[in-house]
Amino acid sequence: MPEIIKVISGGIEYTKEDLMKMDPVLLRALLHERAHHNIEVPFYTTLLKWKGNPMPNFGQQAQIVFDVWQERGFTEDTPDIAWVKEYLAIAKKIRAGQKIEWTEPLPTPFTDEEMAVVNKLIYGRHSIRDWLDKPVPDDMIEKILEAGRAAPIGCNLDEVRFIVIREPEEAKMVTSDISTQNAVIIVICYDTRIPKVVGQDRSVPQNAGFDAAAAADHMLLMAHALGLGGVWLSENKTKAAAEKFKEQYGLPVYIEVALHIAVGWTAIGTIKSKRLPLTDMMIQRRGMCSDFGGKRI
Repeated sequence: MPEIIKVISGGIEYTKEDLMKMDPVLLRALLHERAHHNIEVPFYTTLLKWKGNPMPNFGQQAQIVFDVWQERGFTEDTPDIAWVKEYLAIAKKIRAGQKIEWTEPLPTPFTDEEMAVVNKLIYGRHSIRDWLDKPVPDDMIEKILEAGRAAPIGCNLDEVRFIVIREPEEAKMVTSDISTQNAVIIVICYDTRIPKVVGQDRSVPQNAGFDAAAAADHMLLMAHALGLGGVWLSENKTKAAAEKFKEQYGLPVYIEVALHIAVGWTAIGTIKSKRLPLTDMMIQRRGMCSDFGGKRI
């Protein structure tokens, strides 16, 4: 097994000794990233053009990291590691020039009934800022968190973390521009060590915040589907407020607060806000000219 792998993002190099000593959380993130960039990204284009000739180095970096993961005795039973192993098995076949029978289905349009549900979810969700004094069951919160876990994550790094706050005294630590009384607060954070291990803190530093935002959107949609009200809040993102919360809550220095959402039982129906017409939101480029708000300039 080669002693050095090179992480493409940021050009960081790790020896096997480095990997054997690496924090398991970071090794797992590196494994995700290598499975993504070293196998997943090039695989589908390769499969479309592949003539069956062996490709000796295909997926080798991901295999090296996984070999260390196994050698250190870490779990192989979780969904993320199962995903890695699936891609490793594919890469092994490509390295050997073995034929791959691909049967993954293509996307199909939703039926009218399914689309009606999608429209109800997307266009019916709106922000709620007043909640009943009524407990939200744990299983509902679990479904909301699972929706956040299913959100898109850049390079599958899984750096997003959740804190669920139910107690009113704990909720006071979270700075919001509206009252969150009677609501459950979910603080969405990310582990800043994870982008660093693959060099993304320099190449795409915005990704962690985007990932947290995607999780928040998924969670609010699920809350709406469950009959709850929810709202996106970001007041705690001011540096002073975020640092104060981290200190009060006892978070490690490498956890960064991105935003928080509040969910609960809606106390009063509200008017849904409306957006600009799509024509006013579109920026179209035609040659050297642009259209802004439907007006050619």
